Amino acid sequence: MIPEMGALEETSKQILESVPRAVALGHTSPSLYGVGLIGRWALPTLRKNGVHVACCYDADPMLSGTYSDGVPVRHANDLAIDKPDFVIVTSRHAVKPVSAMLAAIGIPYVSYDAWYVAMNFSGFRRVHDEVLADERSKDVLRSILMAMLSGDTRHCGAVLEKDQYFCLPHFCGSGNETYVDAGAFVGDSVERFIWAQNGVFKKIYAFEPGPRQYLALQARTERLKAEWALDASSIELVNAALGEEDRKGHAGSVGHLTSLAIREDAGMGTRAITVLSLDHHLKGNRITLLKADVEGMETALLKGARSTIQQHRPKVAICVYHYPADIPAISSYLRDLVPEYRFSLRHHSPQMLETVLYCWTD
Repeated sequence: MIPEMGALEETSKQILESVPRAVALGHTSPSLYGVGLIGRWALPTLRKNGVHVACCYDADPMLSGTYSDGVPVRHANDLAIDKPDFVIVTSRHAVKPVSAMLAAIGIPYVSYDAWYVAMNFSGFRRVHDEVLADERSKDVLRSILMAMLSGDTRHCGAVLEKDQYFCLPHFCGSGNETYVDAGAFVGDSVERFIWAQNGVFKKIYAFEPGPRQYLALQARTERLKAEWALDASSIELVNAALGEEDRKGHAGSVGHLTSLAIREDAGMGTRAITVLSLDHHLKGNRITLLKADVEGMETALLKGARSTIQQHRPKVAICVYHYPADIPAISSYLRDLVPEYRFSLRHHSPQMLETVLYCWTD
């Protein structure tokens, strides 16, 4: 099930050939299906490459009649009436049903994940050949890329591993860690860190911006302190997100407990969220392990932690699945910050979720 590089190259070629030349050159304006996290990211990315989206479609009736990055949003049911010439599908977790629906009404389409990989294949190939330190990581990358190209998540299941963030020997059992948990959610990764370290560590900083999530995080850490007989000051909780600089943002999905995407604008149903720079918060204090799952803000977090990473060279376990560009962009940024970093890639879900880049120095 794990594909060879030749199969990826051939599939990428087929994807590129499936996109009308007029769309690829920006002579014809396509439509876009899905204005979630990836859709909102895709709009300016496409525009930068000369592709101007004419209209967006989404199945959420609350979005109908609104605008996303200046582009009007219509309901998915309007597709059969409007019959756009071409549709770019950004709803990653519904590629197959959306593709089937578009095919049934005679509308040509391409998955944005697939098109992005195909257009930027050389960059992903460079990560495979020059960045990743072990053969398992290369297998994982090829499988994830084929899942993006084909929409077939069985490729994800073929490389699934458990023990997310702590599956590599460098990331467990040292007993001397100062751990930053960015996107601590309800404390699940805090608890798994404590187990991975057998309860022996120096300090935990846990950052979580969501109000409901933060309450659950507080309750969980109080239990952990009691169960592991931890010092009261050993875990510091911060009700904030981590980004490039100290500012205010807005939570774009307050009703969805497992995903709290931060956005610049105060859209429908959002609330104000505090965003902090890790450099500013730590004020030069040393950390040894940074875990990050921050709903697409990973690059901003790294920019706000630049001095900390360069000075202390912590181990990093960072999610690289939120945007199609994450794997090459984030690995390149970290490699520039610390040229001595070694990199592994692991995947921890049967879906297009929980792909983690692991970085460390020998």
